[in-house]
Amino acid sequence: MNTIKVRQIKENEMSWVNSCYEKIGFKGSEFSNEFIVVAELNNQKCGLGRLVKLDEENWELGGIFVGNIYRGKGIARAIVSFLCDEIDSTYRNIWCLPFENLEEFYNDFGFNIPKTLPPQEISDKHLWCNTNAGYTKKSTTIV
Repeated sequence: MNTIKVRQIKENEMSWVNSCYEKIGFKGSEFSNEFIVVAELNNQKCGLGRLVKLDEENWELGGIFVGNIYRGKGIARAIVSFLCDEIDSTYRNIWCLPFENLEEFYNDFGFNIPKTLPPQEISDKHLWCNTNAGYTKKSTTIV
């Protein structure tokens, strides 16, 4: 039986986290300002994700990565679900910049087009993702 376990990473796992992000062209993580999780399938690391604290009211959900051989097994869903459950209800906004083809996936978790303007950091990153990052897919902003 395939068992997916999601847990918060330990600081000594940061080199693995950032090596995964480097391989796919994502910005590296900072342990001190992020809530980072790893997903394991049958005790093998297979994916990760993070919440980045922007300020007292705003967090960014992102950095969702699943290794190619583990795709289609519900790992991304387990990671995002775990991260969404971890945020205290006192935080007003969780921002997400998914690629357009993943917008429906994030809508399943209650993310939708924001009714308010995002923080400048999110606006700047959205612009960067769609112009300078070299991603073949465009991103959209949802909260």
